[in-house]
Amino acid sequence: MKKRILALSLAGVLAVGSLMGCAGNEKAANTTEAAKKEETEKTKDSGEEKVTLRFAWWGGDERNSATLSVIEQFEKLHPNVTIEAEYGGNDGYHDKLATQLASGTAADIVQVDPEIFPTYVSTGDYFVDFKDYKLDFSNFDEKYISTPINGRYNGKQLGLPSGISGAGILVNKDLADAVGLDFTKEYSWDDLLEMGKKVKAYDDSMYLLCANKEYITNLVVFNYGKQLIGKTLFDPESKQLNITEDQLKQVFDYVQKLYDEGVVAPASYQASYSGDNLQSDANWIAGKYVSTLTYVSTIDVMVAANPKANYYMSQLPVLNGSSESGWASNTPQVFVVTKTSKNPEMAVEFMNFFYNNDTAIETLGCTRSVPPTEKARKLCADKGLLSKWALEGANIAAAMGGTPNDKISSSQESKAILFDSVETIGYGASDAAAVSADAVSLLSGLSK
Repeated sequence: MKKRILALSLAGVLAVGSLMGCAGNEKAANTTEAAKKEETEKTKDSGEEKVTLRFAWWGGDERNSATLSVIEQFEKLHPNVTIEAEYGGNDGYHDKLATQLASGTAADIVQVDPEIFPTYVSTGDYFVDFKDYKLDFSNFDEKYISTPINGRYNGKQLGLPSGISGAGILVNKDLADAVGLDFTKEYSWDDLLEMGKKVKAYDDSMYLLCANKEYITNLVVFNYGKQLIGKTLFDPESKQLNITEDQLKQVFDYVQKLYDEGVVAPASYQASYSGDNLQSDANWIAGKYVSTLTYVSTIDVMVAANPKANYYMSQLPVLNGSSESGWASNTPQVFVVTKTSKNPEMAVEFMNFFYNNDTAIETLGCTRSVPPTEKARKLCADKGLLSKWALEGANIAAAMGGTPNDKISSSQESKAILFDSVETIGYGASDAAAVSADAVSLLSGLSK
């Protein structure tokens, strides 16, 4: 798992005490008292209490610059507020944050990794519930914001998502229209197979889906599996495997049909374009695929690889009768306001500005991935900061509201097992029944 850790440099404060004479101490005390009195008078005159907030995050130069600009915008609207920025790289960030939360010294507003966030929630009562304050939630999709990985725990909105990521299917409209396929309507996994048959009948050299073993595992096996069993492959609490051998066989039977019926290219061909290298697939560049599996973050990369075609984003397939949509979208980071903040109302007010003010939205753009609200996505698209395909893909992903994969399923060990299983089926080296038996045996060992 990618470690997201930030080292923030904090200056130590040294007491001067014995280095100063009594007269010096008295003078310093008088000066301090005079300054306090002057500040009090200023506060009385303005009618506003002076507030200082600390805001901690990690990120690169573009994100830092945009965030600092939004802080300045807010401070101009609130002259009584000063927001101290604490930012840097990601090395050591969460180790330090864990110590700060435990000691009550964390910043007022903190950016947190969503995969680490549950640990903080389970070990202490550190964060305010945004629902208890005047924050406008109207621009958030309820399905998106209500999942734990996006900040909702036991009905409390302890965090706010910074952006949106998720899966998608990008469609070459020209080819889809020529074949007679419509991806804008709801369809099932079986419908996808039927679409594949139509493509082969139209042109035997074409395929419905551009994919490789990694994308088939991450976007077909996991999502079909979750829809089939109505939950994640492993139980998040007990860590036990939820999916049975028979159920996994059903998932792999579907994968086998993808290969056998020519819905995807042969595994031997896919091997040249493994990992996140689908944009290099010569058949995609040549316009030999009707569609491609993507993530929201890779949509524009796939468009750029074959820019001559017209595109739109597909709806995502769902198993008939499933109670779980499977397809999940989640945030790259969450923002929290800590309970040790002396001014939580103002901290939430800043968050309200951060998410809902047009100028702030435009300034932040896509510096924390595709924005998490439909309003922000539309504004960024109108300003040319977000492509129409990424906008469509993010809206579709957010609306699905599926359950994110559990941590064991998402581990490198689990994925290696499933990658090998899909590859074995793709090469025809074994059938779905045998592969399922081996995979269940290996996956069960991960829960021990």
